[in-house]
Amino acid sequence: MDYDTLLEIIKRRRSVRSYQPDTVPLEDVMKVLESARWAPSGNNSQPWEFVVVRDRDKLHQMTDIFVEQSQRLRDKSINFPNAPSKSYLEKVSTLIIVCADPRFKRSYPQSNANEEMRRMFWENSERIYIQTVTAAICNIILAATALRLGTVWLTGAGEDITAQQLKAALKIPQVLDVICCIPLGPYRSMKDMAYHDQFDISHRTPRPLETMVHIDEFDTGKWRTDEQAERFIQDKHVRAKYFKTGLM
Repeated sequence: MDYDTLLEIIKRRRSVRSYQPDTVPLEDVMKVLESARWAPSGNNSQPWEFVVVRDRDKLHQMTDIFVEQSQRLRDKSINFPNAPSKSYLEKVSTLIIVCADPRFKRSYPQSNANEEMRRMFWENSERIYIQTVTAAICNIILAATALRLGTVWLTGAGEDITAQQLKAALKIPQVLDVICCIPLGPYRSMKDMAYHDQFDISHRTPRPLETMVHIDEFDTGKWRTDEQAERFIQDKHVRAKYFKTGLM
């Protein structure tokens, strides 16, 4: 694959919250997970586990869990009073629950030289662990995009209440960390499909490349100010404009 083809797939990726109920062929699900299998991992630990949910009763149970989670988000989070309901999951034929095995953190660099070295290496092991699983998740999402399937990264699966509910429902071992859930399915509307086919990215523009790249040393003149960061956090209109233009 050449660079332009890869970049086109990356640009076509979007967060889809409306799906057709059509069943995704298991062959396509396995293709998506095969891409995850080839993700880079710390010390080649490959700590990921993937629970694929396709049974209709189980899917209804998952939907109930995530609808409850989204309501909790609206009720309890000061930043997300308008969080979307996850009732759209009722139409999804496949959910991928991404889990990670924390036992493998000890395979990453460690030190007992002194307390400071022990802390420093252990904290970096935590970062390696999350970065490792995130690499697999990104592969899943891009592979699905290449197959013209919609996805959305549901990070709420990792919240403790939700994670415990998922573990109980799906018999996931307690030792594992639930990282996220990824619905997988055909786009719901013709508008969504047109977006994919016509490659229209006007609704979402990243920050200009030159504002985030620092050559040889960090250019503090490009760094977003505390005021800009606070405006983004507090003002939903600023966030909406930011997502459309890439500019504060």
